[in-house]
Amino acid sequence: MMLASSTGKTQLQSAVRVLRYTSVLLPLLILIGTGLRGLDFGLHWDERPWQIGPVKQMVRSGNLLPDYYNYPSFDYYLNLLVLAPNVISSRIAGEGSSERLLRTLDSAAYLMRLRAVYLMITSLSLIWVYLLVMQWRGAWLEALFAASLLACSWEVAYHLRWVATDGMLMQFAALTVLLAVHALKSRRESWLMAAAVVAGLGCGTKYPGGLLVLPVVLAGFFGATGCTPREKAARLIKAAAVFVVVYLTVTPATILEPGKVAHGVLYEMKHYATGHGGHTVGRGLEHAWRMLTYFATVFFSPYLAIALLMFALAIIGSASVIAWDSHEAAVFLVFPVFYLLYFSTQGTMVVRNLLAVAPFMAIAAARGAWVVGEFLGRNRDEPTARLPGVAWWRAVWAGLLGATLCLNASWLIASAESIKARHTDRFVRDAAGYIRAHSDTIFLLSPRVKRDVAVVAPPLENVTVDPAKADVIMLYAREGMRRWHDWPASRRGLTRACFGPREVNFDMYPNW
Repeated sequence: MMLASSTGKTQLQSAVRVLRYTSVLLPLLILIGTGLRGLDFGLHWDERPWQIGPVKQMVRSGNLLPDYYNYPSFDYYLNLLVLAPNVISSRIAGEGSSERLLRTLDSAAYLMRLRAVYLMITSLSLIWVYLLVMQWRGAWLEALFAASLLACSWEVAYHLRWVATDGMLMQFAALTVLLAVHALKSRRESWLMAAAVVAGLGCGTKYPGGLLVLPVVLAGFFGATGCTPREKAARLIKAAAVFVVVYLTVTPATILEPGKVAHGVLYEMKHYATGHGGHTVGRGLEHAWRMLTYFATVFFSPYLAIALLMFALAIIGSASVIAWDSHEAAVFLVFPVFYLLYFSTQGTMVVRNLLAVAPFMAIAAARGAWVVGEFLGRNRDEPTARLPGVAWWRAVWAGLLGATLCLNASWLIASAESIKARHTDRFVRDAAGYIRAHSDTIFLLSPRVKRDVAVVAPPLENVTVDPAKADVIMLYAREGMRRWHDWPASRRGLTRACFGPREVNFDMYPNW
């Protein structure tokens, strides 16, 4: 009997161990699955000119200098690597001409392949978040919740489909801090150098990613206990040197074409300082407030109540993090804090730039959820507990958190399915149904909407041609402004209702 009991206990422990390290695959599957389902979402304004364009320049010139440096070069070399199968097949077929490769770069198949690669790599952020919380806290449910929050955020999900720098920097940021925290806890220099390498890659992806050197430096400084000042300085110089060497390896034009790199960097600095169409905001407090509003009401969920709840938990969690070991808290917080401070000084707010701090927001919210759960479960074993039934409250709390994740996941799935329907008349029918359902509202339809609605629906009584009598206007986005620059952007509640494929948050990108 004792042998059987011991065997059963061992099997249970093994099952729990497997669950601890495989449970993160579920949110990962949701994120990647819905991302692949909605991969063919149409046009993205930056992909062909600013991401694939530099690769075409390298193919034409026959060298590895992309000749475009508004961004560093990591993405360009990754994009070139994705072209490698076509290079090999051309060589095998005896076709060495660059014209064939240029045609491939212009093809839809290459773009879909590239988007899939970006989705896969940037989705690794979930793994880094899970491992960071596990290493830090050892609580796999907290780690799973943090990873799931990130996976089920629509704002994260639709950005990761893009061939862009922001999702890539997000996963490098999460991995850098994971390695830096491990270096601090283990006191091993090898982990610190690994963090410096990843930080260099982050800087080689997006110039503000250079701020990733901060958690590396802090981990090196705090982790050098027992070292002499000379040894500590040598350790920090070594980490900084590794960071710089990796960045220069990724963007060699910094040395080979310094004038062009300086021009690209200065252009983007001026661009972000002076504004960008409807994304223009006041520098300083206004920008900071708009970012705070975005994180509080949009980032965590398309449902306002869930977004507000998770943001409140993130505040609680941040306070809890600060109350921990001050060195670990500093390593964790230094990048997101300085990154947000830097962008608050800019005159342009494009929310994709905020993606880099998404893992830290998710971890903070998960920590806050855990703190609340511990509070609800406090004294549950004491017979004189002042809060009878707290175990039930804790179960209700867990159920509530699970329900919020399910709602967010269902939104991701529905959004991906809407993208598959983008070449159908589904959305005109949806618009006509909305008009019919709001019979007490008088609608003014633009000429194009009026024409298309008439094709799919019988005459609607609550439609007028007199603007003075209309409560609202229904129009296609292209009919709204003379120029895309005129759309006010990054504002929740910009429209009362939107009908179309949910490949993007229209309130954040109405100039899409």
